[in-house]
Amino acid sequence: MKIIRANTSGFCMGVKRAMQMAIETGKKAAETVYTLGPLIHNPQAIEYLKENGVEMISELQSVQAGNTIIIRAHGVPAEDFDALKNKRAHVIDATCPHVVTSQKQIKNYSDKGYHIIIVGDPEHPEIRSLQSFANNCSVIKDYEAALKIKNLEKIMVIAQTTYNAAEFVKISQMLKEKSENAIVCNSICMATSERQTEIKKLAAESDAVIIVGGKNSANTGRLAEIASEYCLNVKHIETVDELNASDYKDCKTIVVSAGASTPDFITDKVVEWLKGLNKA
Repeated sequence: MKIIRANTSGFCMGVKRAMQMAIETGKKAAETVYTLGPLIHNPQAIEYLKENGVEMISELQSVQAGNTIIIRAHGVPAEDFDALKNKRAHVIDATCPHVVTSQKQIKNYSDKGYHIIIVGDPEHPEIRSLQSFANNCSVIKDYEAALKIKNLEKIMVIAQTTYNAAEFVKISQMLKEKSENAIVCNSICMATSERQTEIKKLAAESDAVIIVGGKNSANTGRLAEIASEYCLNVKHIETVDELNASDYKDCKTIVVSAGASTPDFITDKVVEWLKGLNKA
């Protein structure tokens, strides 16, 4: 059995930066440090943060004066920053720089009178953050939803940073035909594009694909979806405990990749487990 580990798997720059900021803050602080919502979408990483003095607060109402609050990598709505300031909390902003760029682009074009069209999961925290920087906006999740957008004079189209790159091109091209003045901002981060491109190639040449990462991680789920278009045997798992040896007994080539929020130590265990099958 040949085991191929994707070169692009594991923490992206934004996640690595957020984790480092949180861990360093937790180690230095005399009291518990909090994140507003999960810092990243990976249960094992969240557990690791707890071990380093960083807990999670789910609701803004729970923040108290003097608390140290770390803003999650996905960002938060603009009004949440104001609320934290009013609560006199100490805020450390770990928003991914790519998300910050999207926030600024949305505000810029919105202030110029453009209707902002955001492509992505309406329930994702990044989308909720991006929406807050627009005066007028629509959120669409896919091509079918884009078809329902009415013709508008001025639009700016932008995507969730972890959206399917090929699908965004298709959607944005169609939306440009609905407006006399359309601006398309390529907001999908390079790490996401590279992962998606690599998994297409690897999945097409493999007998099975294992995607490692949080079940609530958008970019990890997207990798699994894309891999499934090229390979029939694809599993999205959070830990090695979810794997079954019988699913791989006839496989000659197995590909392992991981989402941008997946710690390397989890993927390492999956690779070691597969190597154990070779020895059995």
